[in-house]
Amino acid sequence: MSYYTLSVQHSGWASSSHPRIRIIGDWLADIGFVSGVLVQALPSPGELTFTVYDKNINYSDLYNETRAKGGTLNRVYIANSLSEKGLTFVTTGKHIGKCGFEFGDILVAKCDFGSIKVRKVSGDVRLVNVARKVDERTGKVMPKIYIFGEWLNAIGFTPDTLVTVAADVGLITFVAYDKEIIYSDIVKFARKNKMRLIQVGIRQGTTFPLINATGVYIKDSGFEVGDIFAVHCEYGIIRLQRFDPLRFGFTDT
Repeated sequence: MSYYTLSVQHSGWASSSHPRIRIIGDWLADIGFVSGVLVQALPSPGELTFTVYDKNINYSDLYNETRAKGGTLNRVYIANSLSEKGLTFVTTGKHIGKCGFEFGDILVAKCDFGSIKVRKVSGDVRLVNVARKVDERTGKVMPKIYIFGEWLNAIGFTPDTLVTVAADVGLITFVAYDKEIIYSDIVKFARKNKMRLIQVGIRQGTTFPLINATGVYIKDSGFEVGDIFAVHCEYGIIRLQRFDPLRFGFTDT
């Protein structure tokens, strides 16, 4: 099984738009969400469950059963736009609100074969998926950490801030340094302690600070592409630790 982070989005720009959840990735096929398959979305308090129905079904009976339970039916399709190629699953409508989900909510999804269960991330916890980057020289896939948002300003990670990155097994720590500090001193400190040195950027098309870190040290810390970090923050420090599904009521059974 795998876990992924999602969000509740708008279905359009109109004020009357409905909440939408969108899942994109060719990994969907690995759990039975192949192109054209029918997916039942059923709400329950605090949870939305997607179940694949691809064989020996009576569509009318399934449709009526789904409607009676407050859910909906959707199909997986292949997106062909320039920015979103590959398998895509989208569900839109009032059934999302019946779970207690609202626009902007961050969600975590537990993915098993034929089923995806989605729950809301509440409190001050932030979750980040380990993304992928292809090395242009070698063609190898490398894990990538990509964190952005206006909230970074409030904890001292403003654009152009120098940041050290310390990697340990199961833990990656970012420390922001005041802009008044001497650059050569930070470089010496980072080298002495075997840390990486990066600079906070700006996400393209926005004014949001961006932390973009890529390298073998991420993998050496025990994290692979698709894994989830739990983000713990205090002023000037961000710690990334392995996601604990038990905190959200998920079990490995």
